[in-house]
Amino acid sequence: MLPILACGAGIYVGLHFNVLALLPLSVLGAGAYIISAWANGQGMLDGLAAVALPIIAVQLGYFLGLTTRPAYLHLRSRFNIRHSERA
Repeated sequence: MLPILACGAGIYVGLHFNVLALLPLSVLGAGAYIISAWANGQGMLDGLAAVALPIIAVQLGYFLGLTTRPAYLHLRSRFNIRHSERA
């Protein structure tokens, strides 16, 4: 479930933000996961090994978001209804 959520978060970041938003997301997510694993009694190396898959999923989702950004913007502009300028 975690890799799917991480991929979804990466897609959202890829659609709406630049690459500089990916780094803090990855660092904060990895830090939270390592601290959670450490608090549950796992070793530090076990936590680092378990973090690799979500970080890869976030980066894969970010790549998917970047590649689908033009199509997403086209669909968004097509269904966007402009408001009247009358008061």
